[in-house]
Amino acid sequence: MNPAIAIPAYMGRDTQHDYFEYTVTVAAISTALPNVSTPLSIENDSDFFWIASTYQADIAAAALTEATNVIPLVDLEMQDTGSGRNFQNAPVPLTGIAGDGKRPFRLIRPRRFGANTTINMKWTNAVAAGTTYRIKFVLCGYKIYRTSPVPV
Repeated sequence: MNPAIAIPAYMGRDTQHDYFEYTVTVAAISTALPNVSTPLSIENDSDFFWIASTYQADIAAAALTEATNVIPLVDLEMQDTGSGRNFQNAPVPLTGIAGDGKRPFRLIRPRRFGANTTINMKWTNAVAAGTTYRIKFVLCGYKIYRTSPVPV
């Protein structure tokens, strides 16, 4: 097993896990709407372990091909409201925290989000006037469904 995505040691016969992806959509970010906030709620049926992230972006819903894949000039700042922790000291370029579907950004260690947590995401436009991005941001990982108390 790859240690970078190892399942926590406490997972035994009293837990179940399965792969899962949480998706956030930024419908439009542009110079006219330069700051967008999107909350992401972790479901209350399980903890979620984030292991990688990807994005897909387009400009004004235009069709994409391999040659026209968009690299958005957008910064992202994330905060876990369950722990109150920020993930960055300042917004980072989206490409610094997510890759495209072929090359996802992999975390060195899984990041645990407790059940019923909200992740606040603040998006900031860094593009010239006249460009409107639509972005889908995906947190790839796995859920751990608990059937008995699990140590933290």
